[in-house]
Amino acid sequence: MFLDSATLQDLEIVPMPSVRGTTLWSLVDRTRTRIGREVLRKRLLAPPHAAEEILALQHAHRVLASEASAYRIILDNADPDRVEGYLRSNWQLSSGMPALIRFRKWYRQYLQDVEHAQVSVTALLEAAADLRSRFAVADTAILAELGEEIAALLATPETRELHGLASRRSLAGRRAFDQLARETARPFLVSLLHCVGRVEAFWSVGVATVEHGWSYPQPSSRLRAIGLVHPFLGRNAVPNDIHLDDQVRVCFVTGPNMAGKSTFLKAVAVAVLLAHAGSGVPAVSMEFRTVGTVFSSVDIVDNLSAGESFYLAEVRRIAALAVALSDHGSAVAVIDEPFRGTNVHDAAEATLAVITRLAAHPAALVFVASHVGEVVPAILNDPRIALFQFAADVSADQPRFDYRLRDGVSSQRLGMTLLRQERVLDLLEQSAKAADVQPNHALEPTART
Repeated sequence: MFLDSATLQDLEIVPMPSVRGTTLWSLVDRTRTRIGREVLRKRLLAPPHAAEEILALQHAHRVLASEASAYRIILDNADPDRVEGYLRSNWQLSSGMPALIRFRKWYRQYLQDVEHAQVSVTALLEAAADLRSRFAVADTAILAELGEEIAALLATPETRELHGLASRRSLAGRRAFDQLARETARPFLVSLLHCVGRVEAFWSVGVATVEHGWSYPQPSSRLRAIGLVHPFLGRNAVPNDIHLDDQVRVCFVTGPNMAGKSTFLKAVAVAVLLAHAGSGVPAVSMEFRTVGTVFSSVDIVDNLSAGESFYLAEVRRIAALAVALSDHGSAVAVIDEPFRGTNVHDAAEATLAVITRLAAHPAALVFVASHVGEVVPAILNDPRIALFQFAADVSADQPRFDYRLRDGVSSQRLGMTLLRQERVLDLLEQSAKAADVQPNHALEPTART
């Protein structure tokens, strides 16, 4: 699956200069090693889109989470960070050391480092052997294949010789170990480290799914979810259900400001992304369509230095969606208030033109949140377009929001209500009156000399 940089930022998937605090990454990261974090990050940035691979990942995550403590002990014993540090050491290899240099003080430090490396590499090899044994009887294709890969690496002559040299404490034995480990056997050790990193990434997703109480979704020809929430909201989240027919290509979501439209759109996109990564999702249950890309157009930014207005930035973002659909075949996309950078007439015309074309795309599922209700009569009877709304209770002094998704179209407008609620108009009038009764010396003419 492809994710562009704007989507990564909109959905707050991984830490970025413009994305701080809680991220999707932080919700599923339980890794303790550099290589485990690297593998997990790559999984989030480029998850698979084949249903078979997604289901296989789910199974692997479940198996590792079912014995989470036992696997955590094995991963800790492997200590890949220490082995990586040793392989990156810049000690001159012993074969190239002149005889006299070997009597220098630093040489004792070198031998001590190699001795520690013998212990670390031995621990890695034994932990890898333990994983191989467990995966040989695990009822999951991904872990079984990973176990076979580990077995092949452990069976190489270089790795077996290295294991034998790891127990030798003589000076010659240590030098031979170091020579082999950082030269001929190095590629095999690096491959073993990557295998351990993959296991930790799988383990991390499985454990996080259990901790959050998420459910594993099922690939399907449609999108359906019960109790879907945005995972960043925690216990304050209001769950929503959504059931789309196979023919639906666009979901047009209306409602007043602050009612929950943007959060719902992001919740859908985040859940679909998690689903493709083989993770559980923040919903009681979910069916989802596998797609080639998840796309988001939420936080549009103009570029005045490049002569790009806000509206032009919006237009180019929709163009990016068209390119993504062409390049990757299928998409789940969320578009928040498109074309708000132009006048109401143009916004309505552009919105209608875009969503009718998206509705005709057989591999698109697009959620559009909009205040432009003028387009509704033209799409009201189109079975490819589903209409949803959020609402506010305005019977009290201040509007109240329940953040519940409903069928239909909202005609509520709270712009003036919120303006009065925050006393903006009163404050402006008071400021004007105060300025009117006070002399404005800045406007008085100055005497000429």
